[in-house]
Amino acid sequence: MRTILRHAGEETRTLRDSWGRTALSQVMWLVMRAGSLVLFRSKLISHAEGLEYIPRSGPVLLVARHYHWYYDGHVLVRSIPRRLHIIVALDWLQSRALRLLIEFACSLPDWPIVLRGEEFRKHKEDEPWVYAPVLARRYLRRLMLAAARLLRSGEMLVMFPEGYANIDPHPTPKTDLDAFLPFRRGFVRLVELAERDGETRVTIIPAGFTYTREGNRRWQATVRFGSALFRSDFDGTEQLLQAVEERVHALSYAVPPSLFSHIAEKGPSHDSAGE
Repeated sequence: MRTILRHAGEETRTLRDSWGRTALSQVMWLVMRAGSLVLFRSKLISHAEGLEYIPRSGPVLLVARHYHWYYDGHVLVRSIPRRLHIIVALDWLQSRALRLLIEFACSLPDWPIVLRGEEFRKHKEDEPWVYAPVLARRYLRRLMLAAARLLRSGEMLVMFPEGYANIDPHPTPKTDLDAFLPFRRGFVRLVELAERDGETRVTIIPAGFTYTREGNRRWQATVRFGSALFRSDFDGTEQLLQAVEERVHALSYAVPPSLFSHIAEKGPSHDSAGE
């Protein structure tokens, strides 16, 4: 990982988005926002809180809980009033034709692709597979270059550091609908890489999701955004990682066991409750 980060840093010194790429991404974002009204009207009612924390411009990394494999992205596209780029995991694909189709679809709005390494370790040899293990490193390198390019161009990037959703048609290590997975430190590495140019300052916005449903009625999805965090305000990677993870838990109205004693001593934090 450190080797990839070093080489990626060398290649991203002058990266910026071209006008054509930005224009295409903007068009696709507008199409997706409009299409979401038609495609999800009968299945989902979405709400957003804390939109005032979303900067109208400048580099933003939105770090969110991953609850629903499909609806989370829709809610974000529909709720956030600016173009965004969601990191998408495709290691579950088993059809080459579908791989080509989805990768092309992701390229249009400029959504980076990642392959989760543990999925290769779980893979059985007799199962169809469209990604060879050697490709994981190549896609990680592409992801890091794309993330640095987007953030240095003042774009908004979305990442789900748990890696897996609670509701997913594919295998997930989450055991129930309330489960959280430990956050991976990859999002901190992306911020570090983007800021190596000495000019970029990435705003980190935590986001929590809650879903409710009665019987066969439509899902009620709420996304809550929290106040901004900056890497320069923390002493190191672990401190920033813990702060963002705790904020996302609080915004999702789920408190990790490690925080119970802290909350009991200081009382509820109105700042992180998802205003």
